[in-house]
Amino acid sequence: MQTSLIIVGKSLKLNTLFLNYIDLHVKDFLSVPDKKIFLDKSDKDIFLQLENSLKSSKKTLIVASKDSFNLVNKVIATLSGDSLELKEETLIPSKSKVFSKNSYLLETKEFKVSVILAKENETLPRVHMKQRKNATTFSLIGLDEDSTKILLEPLASTYEIKLISTPIVDSWSVIEASALKYGDIDNFIKATKALFPHKLIENENVLEHIVSSLEKSGKTISVAESCTGGLIASMLTSISGSSNVFHGSIVSYSNDIKRSWLGVSKETLEKFGAVSELCVREMMEGVLNASLSDFALATSGIAGPTGGSAEKPVGTVFVGARAKNGEIIVERLLLKGDREYIQKQSAYHALRLLLIIGKDVFFKK
Repeated sequence: MQTSLIIVGKSLKLNTLFLNYIDLHVKDFLSVPDKKIFLDKSDKDIFLQLENSLKSSKKTLIVASKDSFNLVNKVIATLSGDSLELKEETLIPSKSKVFSKNSYLLETKEFKVSVILAKENETLPRVHMKQRKNATTFSLIGLDEDSTKILLEPLASTYEIKLISTPIVDSWSVIEASALKYGDIDNFIKATKALFPHKLIENENVLEHIVSSLEKSGKTISVAESCTGGLIASMLTSISGSSNVFHGSIVSYSNDIKRSWLGVSKETLEKFGAVSELCVREMMEGVLNASLSDFALATSGIAGPTGGSAEKPVGTVFVGARAKNGEIIVERLLLKGDREYIQKQSAYHALRLLLIIGKDVFFKK
């Protein structure tokens, strides 16, 4: 089934922060749409583009800006041989059977379309579209992409499942599993969990899984960040309930702060540098001593685009995870991309190490 997400309004295209909110808002209905199209009401062929998109997709979701919403509704009414009617303070096609303020669903013989009005800095309205069925998204931690595919494909074939896999970072794959005509999603997931008892996270939102698992186990976490600049703390605190498990973060960007706040030794900084395994180990020890948490994460590296050297080029990052009992993992990474992408990869690698070191917390049966 082909699905389309159409965003109408140049102002929406320019607002990357709001676009991210839109993507998260609609993911339960379209996941990753087959087509994502940006249009503007000033486009000369907007009528034709909307007509072609609607008739070529089984399911279409249109997100329209406040200055495009009425035009979109007029086009859809014309395409369906309908007229506009005021319902729930919203002028929409009269044949729409499901609707609320600034949102409606219209189903015809030719197409099925859901339309919502998107106003910046306001809550997006409800989407009147059935959520995805016969599909689920999960993560596998600790396997490279090739091994993931090799091991999963026989299971997918047995249960008639189509897989789409992508590596978020090395040894962390996100997989969408969708059932074919006679596919069995539930038993496929059960078999995958049996095959990977300490690797599979069924919750599509891994951060939510981390927070809820820590809370259920009565465990806490703190972070010492350098190159990620508080990104891990921001990711964790984006989850409701994180206040019960997240003690805090020390963003120690300068060496002076690493020494005075985290207790990283002068000798370590002078002999090995801030971007080193020993520095990350001492950062985690310092934040554990300061917070008395059960787990600690730390990052230190060169996100670029400047600051690299022959010995430590841009993208050199050390990440670590440590448990209160002394168990510790530190990895040296050689990441590629721009500054923001390297920072985000570093954060996800640190979270990956947390999942490995805390497997008894995060992979309970």
